[in-house]
Amino acid sequence: MAFQLKNTELALSTINKAIELQPSSLQWQLQKVNTLLLMLDKSAANDLALNLKNKQAANLAQCNDLAVMFNQLNDFEQAQYYYQQAVGFINEKKQPVESAQLYFNLASLARYQGNISLAETHLDHALSLNPHDYEAYWLRSSLKKQSQNNNHIDQLQQILKQGVKHPISKAQIHYALAKELEDIGKYSQCFEQLNFGAKSRRDCMRYQVEHDISTLKQITTTFTKEFFQQYQASNLTLKASNKAAPLENNEPIFILGLPRTGSTLVERIISNHQEVFNAGELNNFALCMMEAVKNVTKTPPQTRNELVELTSQIDFQALGKHYINSTRPETGHTRHFIDKLPLNSLYVGLIHLALPKAKIIHVTRHPLDTCFSIYKQLFTNGYPFSYQLTELAQYYIAHHNMMQHWLKVLANIIHQVAYEDVVDDLSKEAKKLIAYCDLDWQEQCIDFQNNSAPSTTASASQVREKVYRSSTGKWRQFEKELQPIKQLLVQAGIACD
Repeated sequence: MAFQLKNTELALSTINKAIELQPSSLQWQLQKVNTLLLMLDKSAANDLALNLKNKQAANLAQCNDLAVMFNQLNDFEQAQYYYQQAVGFINEKKQPVESAQLYFNLASLARYQGNISLAETHLDHALSLNPHDYEAYWLRSSLKKQSQNNNHIDQLQQILKQGVKHPISKAQIHYALAKELEDIGKYSQCFEQLNFGAKSRRDCMRYQVEHDISTLKQITTTFTKEFFQQYQASNLTLKASNKAAPLENNEPIFILGLPRTGSTLVERIISNHQEVFNAGELNNFALCMMEAVKNVTKTPPQTRNELVELTSQIDFQALGKHYINSTRPETGHTRHFIDKLPLNSLYVGLIHLALPKAKIIHVTRHPLDTCFSIYKQLFTNGYPFSYQLTELAQYYIAHHNMMQHWLKVLANIIHQVAYEDVVDDLSKEAKKLIAYCDLDWQEQCIDFQNNSAPSTTASASQVREKVYRSSTGKWRQFEKELQPIKQLLVQAGIACD
């Protein structure tokens, strides 16, 4: 009960007593790991989880719980081990839906690890057990580029013809069909399916893009050039009086910007360096920021704009230390680590204040290529602005203005790289990236397709391919359909040619 209510101190105390009574109980050990994860103490959670590796689970539920836990810890091999163990606890004929879910989970893990063929095999099996697993159709379509002679278009069209009741499921089939139609060059039909899918997804959401735009503007009006100058001056005064010292940690490399801009490509280049660890898309900075706000006020902020104002009052050095500690034990064993959460672009100012020696890389892409790539992606969570063309354009403009603000007030701090420049001259841009990170050049950085590190992003199926130029200028195939976006961007002064 305490765990469900997120009373972490009581939950930890209670589970420790249970372990004292039954120290060999796998169930209690598992519960303690989950409690530690809820407390953001990933280091302690990881240490305890080491004792649970390769243990024999008692039942299907325990297998699932262990698999989910190891997945949270990014130990995909152990997660796979427990899902495979779960298969032995289930009768496919009597429990087809539950079995299908297991194979879907195994497919997701195979995809993370770059085994696309195995992922496809698992998904085919999942769908043979449960033809109504619409997410499986969507994931299968995204695994690889479909061909004229080898695709699932007829099957997906038949599913839509038969009717799909749940709007999210319906969206998944529309997006899957759009992906495969684009693969074979049927662009107008592709965009039609995207519109159907986006509308089905958007109709399920309570969202107002004006709120996001207001928040982005509030960030720029709160963290002004004068704010940074005043903070720097006060910091120098404190340092002169030996009362404070800035955090010297230079481990993090933040790769950020809008999603679908090519940040995964940049990540793979840098993480192929021997002195860099790829920590993935971490939510840690935002979570640590929220914890820091609690120390500023006893009254929770009522709006996001109020939250932004409160973040200007937090202890930045404490925030930096908390963030670094929260990334352990995955980080700390290499000179640098990468945090590639796109939404960290909202916190650029805070990142620099909390970790003045951190590297910040902003990845850009042609505005219309960016918008189209976002529009055609069905995100599992987040990015609610991506399902309506006008809202997408409005958010893009607000985000663009915010990033221009960061580049102005934090001059020479942020390294900006364009996706098109990387694919046009990989060696040149890769060397610039490595130099910016204060690292010596290593030739394997341009052989990133051999990087075996798992990837959980929307680009997980593409990260092990060599650089290709087919994604640049893709928007021109949809120029007519993207006119509503282009018109708004041009009016805002953003070049789109």
